[in-house]
Amino acid sequence: MSENNIFLYYLQEIDALHNTGVSYFEQNELSQAEVFISKALNIAYIANDKELETRESKYLALIYRAFLDDRAGFQGNMFENSIYSHIKLESLSDDSDIDTYLANEEKREEIAKLDQLGSDCQDELQYAKAEKFYQRAAELAEELNDLSLMLKERFRLAEMQRMQSKYKAALGTFTWLMEVAYSPDLSRDLTEADLWYVEGGFSNFVEVGRYLPDMAAADLERVCDRGLDWLSSIGKRDWTSGLRSQRGTLWQSQGRKEAALEELEAALALRRRYPDAPSYTLGIHILRVADLLREMAKLEEAENYYREVAESYEFDSHEQQWAWNGLAQVAMLQQDWTNAESYALKSLELARGIESPEQMFESYNVLGDVYWQQKQVEPAISAKIQAWRYVRQMERESDLYASYRDFAEIRLYQATHDTTNGDPQRYIPKAQQWLSRALPLAIRLDRQVNSTERQTEIQNLQGEYLALLQGEST
Repeated sequence: MSENNIFLYYLQEIDALHNTGVSYFEQNELSQAEVFISKALNIAYIANDKELETRESKYLALIYRAFLDDRAGFQGNMFENSIYSHIKLESLSDDSDIDTYLANEEKREEIAKLDQLGSDCQDELQYAKAEKFYQRAAELAEELNDLSLMLKERFRLAEMQRMQSKYKAALGTFTWLMEVAYSPDLSRDLTEADLWYVEGGFSNFVEVGRYLPDMAAADLERVCDRGLDWLSSIGKRDWTSGLRSQRGTLWQSQGRKEAALEELEAALALRRRYPDAPSYTLGIHILRVADLLREMAKLEEAENYYREVAESYEFDSHEQQWAWNGLAQVAMLQQDWTNAESYALKSLELARGIESPEQMFESYNVLGDVYWQQKQVEPAISAKIQAWRYVRQMERESDLYASYRDFAEIRLYQATHDTTNGDPQRYIPKAQQWLSRALPLAIRLDRQVNSTERQTEIQNLQGEYLALLQGEST
């Protein structure tokens, strides 16, 4: 059948359904009228005939208005299967209101298109582009004052901001999502899909808060506890993997590694058991366990987890970039320099396809570590400079601190070992500049987790600096 014939078929079908619906309407058989006009409207959508869409939409609105005038004939369940189930009947009082509803329908269609575009960009790891689409979708949802759409689009917008390390921008949305959970007026009519986004508010508030030193780990742990209590109260204990993963990561940052490992492994088991529950991806759960095992020097176990992600097509490029980065760090600890460099370069190759400074920083930083551990100073500095350029685009003080510390360490080494470029003592003031930048961050970051680990690192480097100064003066 040619396209013209198909279009004519659609027109004939729409007219037949429309005429039947009008006939029922004139006989005041409103339920039957609604059935036929709704079918006509659906086909008009398929045919992409805006004029017929408008005609059928207005007629459907008239049918709903007639139900208000004849409450005896009203059947609430007819709206459950209607594409216009979200219409508030009380507002359809005149043609102006009908036009308003039709305008709102256009907004809903626009939101759906923007959401799909954002999702497509997200799948391609183009987070900055996805953010723009979700931003506009969230604005339109707010104009409609549609809570379900607001939950969905605001959450997705905040997720894209989080993926680009725009933590402060994302934090406000995640706070609002948690407030929805405890607001009787807002949470009363939430669907299961809505609850999915609310749960994400709790998990991602903690995720973002971990990178903001002003938020104490103990306070973030209480957010985890509140979220878990809320999930229990709504009968969603199978949704707890995300919050348990966050709690494990918090314990890890506080040095409670055995407890953290137990919690992260429990979260991973929940994620495998309930794959459709709201949570982080399976890959992220696996990689968090792998990172902790590496920190605990359980290198063989860590490597197995990293390889599960790195060598499987099941996982996306972001997760595989993380996995190759982890494998590079394992190889460094094993002093397998050839593989360490190879894995770091694989991570960097994947990072270049991701629209986020975070992955570029991580890959360049580990590549710099590979060179630095072998005391290949020039390539190490080159990679670390690239990492520093990306970390400045991020709201992640822990990584900024690491960059400052690494540069200080390299400059101190050059001050005692570099004899190829004149006076090596010239590196001493450069080391002090990096140390002076690192110390305030060390204090802030340690305060967050009630630790002195980073301050001790800087104090040790300052000791080296002072020793060099004393040697210079003598």
